[in-house]
This record gives sequence, structure tokens and C-alpha cells, in this order.
Amino acid sequence: MKKILLLVAIISCGAHFAAAQTQKIAFVNTQLIIDTLPGKDTAEMKLAQIAQQYDEAIKGLQMEIQSKQKEYETKVKSGASQAQLELLQKSYERLVQEYQETEQIGNREIQAQRGNLLKPIVDEIKKAVGEVAAKKGYSSVIDNATGMVIWTANTNDDITDAVIKYMLKIK
Repeated sequence: MKKILLLVAIISCGAHFAAAQTQKIAFVNTQLIIDTLPGKDTAEMKLAQIAQQYDEAIKGLQMEIQSKQKEYETKVKSGASQAQLELLQKSYERLVQEYQETEQIGNREIQAQRGNLLKPIVDEIKKAVGEVAAKKGYSSVIDNATGMVIWTANTNDDITDAVIKYMLKIK
């Protein structure tokens, strides 16, 4: 009898410990939150200005490249020397390389600036998610911005709307 009581006590303690260890997990779509916040528009305008500057530089290089192509074709038709054609070819290749480098540098700068401009917003979101999750009793939150929560038994575990409301209320 003592063994049975001891076994029952161990099982009930184990069940109580397992219940205490159960974690409540929520999910949130940070991209939807970012898209909802007014600070995103300011960041997007700054990024558009940077992108426009690079676009103008790239368009200028495209025009120069086209001009070099036409000049080369004209020189070929007029019977220019091989040395003149090689100089034009090298000039053309430098322009193409400059075009590619400008495009790459522009893309890197835009990505870096996007990170810099959105970091304060993302930090605010993290703080708000933590506060909303804690109030609702969640121990972990998964970011669903990429759509990776494939299935959930409880749609109430999506706290995106609650975070948006919380953040808009504190502004």
C-alpha cells in the first residue's frame, strides 16, 4: 500500500511539474505591424530619396554606355584603326564596370539605411510585443512575418492586432 501511495504521489508531482513547465506560445506578424505604424512612411520617403539619387546616376551611365556603343559602331563603319577601336572598347568596359559598381553600392546603401531607419521601429515593436505577451500570459512569441506559422490550434494566439492597438495607443 505504501508503494502505491508513493507511486501516486510521484505521478501527481510529475504531472504538476509538467503542467507548470507548459509554455504558452503566441505569434505576431512584425511586418504587418511595421506597415501599420506612421514612422514607416518617413523611413520609406528617405529610402526613396536615396534610391532616386542612385537611379539618376545609373541612368546617366546607361546613356554614356549607349553613346559609346554608337561611337564604336560609327568608328567600325568608318574604318577606324584597331588601336582606336580598342580604346573605345576599354572605355566602354570601364563604363559598364562603373555602372555595375554603382548599382551594387546603391543596393548596399539602401539595405543599410533601411536597417538603420527601421531599427528604432523594430526596437519599439519588440518592447510592445514583450509587454502585450506578458499581459496575456505568453512565455514565447514567434514572428510570423514570413508566414512560417503553418498551423495553430488557437487563432487567439496571434497577438498582432493587440500589439498594433497597444503601439498606436502609446503614441
